[in-house]
Amino acid sequence: MWYETSYRRHLCDMHIEDWNEDFLSKFSPEDYFENLKHANIQNAMVYFQSHVGYCYYPTASGHMHRAFVGDEGKMKRLVDLCRDNGIRVTGYYSLIYNTWAHDVYPQWRMVGQDGRSQREAMREKGQTISAGEAAKQRYGLCCPNNKDYRTFVFQQIDEMMDYFTFDGMFFDMLFWPHFCYCESCKKRWEKEVGGELPKNEDWSDSHWRLHVHKRREWMGEFAQTMTDYVKTKRPEVSVEHNFASGVLPGWHLCAAEGVNNACDYTGGDLYGGILEQSFTCKFYRNISRNQPFEYMFSRCNPNLQSHTVTKSEDMMKTAVFLTLAHHGATLVIDAIDPAGTMDERVYERIGKVFASSKRYEPFLKGEMIEDVGVYYSLRSKFNAQGDGYTNHTCCVNAVKTLIENHVSVGVTGGYHDLSKYKVLVVPCLTEEDAYDNERILSFVREGGNIYLNGGCNRPLVEELLGAKVCGYTKESMTYLAPLTGEKGIFGYFNAEYPLSFEGRAAIVEGILDVLATITLPYTAQDNLQYASIHSNPPGVATAYPAVVTKRYGKGRVIWSAVPVEASTIWEYKQIFIKFIDNLLPERSIQSNAPRTVELTAFEEEGAVTVSAVYLNEEYFADTIKGFEIRVRSNRPAKAVLLLPEKTLVDTCYQDGFVCFEARDLHIYDQYRIEF
Repeated sequence: MWYETSYRRHLCDMHIEDWNEDFLSKFSPEDYFENLKHANIQNAMVYFQSHVGYCYYPTASGHMHRAFVGDEGKMKRLVDLCRDNGIRVTGYYSLIYNTWAHDVYPQWRMVGQDGRSQREAMREKGQTISAGEAAKQRYGLCCPNNKDYRTFVFQQIDEMMDYFTFDGMFFDMLFWPHFCYCESCKKRWEKEVGGELPKNEDWSDSHWRLHVHKRREWMGEFAQTMTDYVKTKRPEVSVEHNFASGVLPGWHLCAAEGVNNACDYTGGDLYGGILEQSFTCKFYRNISRNQPFEYMFSRCNPNLQSHTVTKSEDMMKTAVFLTLAHHGATLVIDAIDPAGTMDERVYERIGKVFASSKRYEPFLKGEMIEDVGVYYSLRSKFNAQGDGYTNHTCCVNAVKTLIENHVSVGVTGGYHDLSKYKVLVVPCLTEEDAYDNERILSFVREGGNIYLNGGCNRPLVEELLGAKVCGYTKESMTYLAPLTGEKGIFGYFNAEYPLSFEGRAAIVEGILDVLATITLPYTAQDNLQYASIHSNPPGVATAYPAVVTKRYGKGRVIWSAVPVEASTIWEYKQIFIKFIDNLLPERSIQSNAPRTVELTAFEEEGAVTVSAVYLNEEYFADTIKGFEIRVRSNRPAKAVLLLPEKTLVDTCYQDGFVCFEARDLHIYDQYRIEF
């Protein structure tokens, strides 16, 4: 398939209304194509339709943007120019977001409990609405459970298939922007469950939890239905659904694994920092049905709201090379000017960046080395305990800490093979994930080691520890008091000055190998009596275990009553890394590189390729002084080569490691160890 060899991709947002006759009046397929050529693009995502709902082709089912009336073939000329000149084309179509359909067919609307859509509510507020609210609510939302709306989408897919020749289909906005109480949702709930749709967020209510589950299920089914329809018409066309909502956003969007399962490859647009990008790349890589996965980023700095501010060449290179270090494809997102023009200077800059990255594409082979797997669940983004710590927050911060300490880490989940990992990090899995406990238990029984925290579902904790979970402390502050002899793990913290943690701790009872116990503050934080005006210092020692270790089958367990890995404070990070090193028999990669350097490694027959990326978020990147890289091997290397020129690098074999000195790093370097 086309995507297997495509690493340089592009999208230009065209969510343009037509209330102004100037809008898209200067759109030129020829100029657009020339910009793509200058940018070294291999795949262009081209708008067939937009959030506005207007089509950029002749349509009998919807409304064509008036700038194309009289020259209906503009977008087809762009598509044909691309394909005739070796650029593959993916067609863009917006699902859920469709303002035209929302306005013309009110019965298709996604509505709240009051029966109004967000767009209706916004209109009623008039000029009092904030800019932030407008950005979220200006579009009309159509409910995927409405059968007539689905029929309408099928009609538009038929039209696009008949009119264009293209290679892939991209469906956008596969999530629930808010809870929907339209008649279609009510009827589907009544048919599948019975009774009324739950209205109040209450995680102790099984019906509420089922409602959240059903929303994930319904959106996954909708995505698969769209994929199946495309494949029945054109089996050779790839299908991708935007899976950005499945990664960093919270539980409210109810992003579903089913959406990703309906994709030929995984991708999505995200606008976080560089470490969030690394997390996402690891997740996308492991869940994608085919490689390469696709990471999208905005050419604007910091995001598309800054329409005229373009990321520097160094910032673009950092994003592109970080994706490349995970063997992923980069899609750069631009936004067209309302008149339909594009800034040629942007494409010159993108072209320079992609010219430098494409030299490495022949070396993107092998399987990623991942010593530690961080178990990320889309079903555990909420927290029934109310202390704010979720699988989501814990996993993201755990991965950041592991990257900073040069531990080879991957992001995994219930749909992956766990046997490749030496250590599994499993934080805050809710009862929603209890169905997958057996896979995790089997991993440990067979010799895998695991770190987990007190927020995990009770059956998993109780089985691994052989102890009973009795609830949680009521205090909002918890202290971890190390026992004598545990100085190596807890640093300078001791029983007199225990480690403080803002959050509730799980209470377990049983015969355990305890490394630290829970100390509670003198009073509850909101008590009129207090021990210190600003802090809530430790005062009540308990016998409750805070950190324990245990053998389970052939594997080992470290359990913490609180999610230490969720913290971004240095002291907590160091303790978490010591937990991991205690469980990890040996690291595959070692380095004295600064914490701002990420190292990734891929193994293939007879070779290991190591990438070094400077995780810089400044406009211009500094140069990092050279550092040592050590790769574990049972034999010395025949050669170490600096790619892509294949320059020979001095190397030695020491204590079971192939060792070499990396040169001064600006943004990205790649080394190939040949045996």
